[in-house]
Amino acid sequence: MATVKSISDTFYQHYCRALAKVVAHHSVQQGPLSIVVALGGGADSQSVLDLTLRYREEHPQHHYLAIHLDHYFHPHSPKWAEFLRQQCIQHGIAHIVEPLDVPKQGRASKEALGREARYSRMAQLTDPRAVILLGHHLSDQSETFLLQLKRGAGPKGLAAMAPIAPFTDQRLLVRPLLGLNKAQIYQYAQARKLQWIEDDTNTDTRIERNFLRHQVLPVLTARWPQFETTLARSAALCAEQQNLLDELLAAELASRSDGQRLHIEGFLSYSSARQRALIRQFIDQQNQQLPTWAPQRLRLPSQAQLEQVISQLANTRAQVSCSDYQLCSFANYLYLVPHFGALTDVTAPLPWPTEAQPSQVILADDIGVVVATWQSEIPMPLPTDLLAVSLVQDGDEFMRRTDGSRQRLKPWLKKRQLAPWWRQRWPCVRFKGELLWVAGFGYNMAHPDAQTWAQLLRLDYQPGMRGAPLQQWPHPA
Repeated sequence: MATVKSISDTFYQHYCRALAKVVAHHSVQQGPLSIVVALGGGADSQSVLDLTLRYREEHPQHHYLAIHLDHYFHPHSPKWAEFLRQQCIQHGIAHIVEPLDVPKQGRASKEALGREARYSRMAQLTDPRAVILLGHHLSDQSETFLLQLKRGAGPKGLAAMAPIAPFTDQRLLVRPLLGLNKAQIYQYAQARKLQWIEDDTNTDTRIERNFLRHQVLPVLTARWPQFETTLARSAALCAEQQNLLDELLAAELASRSDGQRLHIEGFLSYSSARQRALIRQFIDQQNQQLPTWAPQRLRLPSQAQLEQVISQLANTRAQVSCSDYQLCSFANYLYLVPHFGALTDVTAPLPWPTEAQPSQVILADDIGVVVATWQSEIPMPLPTDLLAVSLVQDGDEFMRRTDGSRQRLKPWLKKRQLAPWWRQRWPCVRFKGELLWVAGFGYNMAHPDAQTWAQLLRLDYQPGMRGAPLQQWPHPA
């Protein structure tokens, strides 16, 4: 019969092996690690916290933090959050316990939205090189595999959860208990006399994961006791195949992607499978450094959406809407862009700045902010309705120098290979309705008052999350 010490030592050895791989992964990193425990309150995350506290005694050089995010899915969750806060205080570990708003979105499940929101906030709260410890175990792995199988996933989905997985920036998600099942974790928690929270919603079999946990997996493991272990082996083989595919395509992705877009010249000569794999890898690449407009990791497109992209590329420009972004093509590039809001009249008066206080206009749909700074010693206030911020229109003409020639602005932007969705959202300032200034280009010398205004006002544009990013700006003429 296993003793308390043997159970504790077995778990701790398992935990240390997982952390040793992380330390090896970060071997080029100078200085201590930032080790973060993601606290849920159950026996699994409480076991991870207990193991981490023991690890801290032997490795005090690292920084340790516990995070609990309460999304109020249960009426008792504030009480649970306070319990976890007090435990962290008792153990002397730095901690963050905070509420988390999870807005409802379409048909997405509450549980999925909560998970995405937690990961997104975890990235915001942690060091870019943090090691985030999760309490997932062998039974969680079985449930994830079966859920992905039910959804018709390929190798990437069937790989389920990795023991060590890259997150945003250089963060790692680490699951030190992934090789142990739920029964073993309860055995450890009881042996260590840990306190944990039993969430009664975990028995609600209307939730898919709970249905698998309580009505499917017990039947399978009763018939085949090693079912979860062999299923985890299948997941590992799927992960191996996916990693091999990623490795084989890495060089081509590097040659085709500049981090913001995917070069698709010659793309249609590839097999459909290779095209789909490259697009998936491109989106995964974005998840390593999330675009500013993405509140959480981007979900990969479905097989049907990928086929739609490839079909459209063969005939015209692609524009396919996915769950939280669009895949759009222009001028031999495939872009990943946000869903844009409808723009009607965004014209707004530009308030007159003072010598001490700049003025600004915030553009609709988070396009950005236009800032006016007074730069003359002579105050010259004018009616504010004479100066207005708007967007570039089809007939606008621009002249860079006083001795230059007029150019129609939108065709010029198109010639510089600026994508149409950015051309439609390009800020400008007008005086008495005439184009005076254009973001990224300066004053329009075709306007008779441009030189006077250039001496009076400095105008700047700060792109918002749905404004043209600076790296997409064409060079001025």
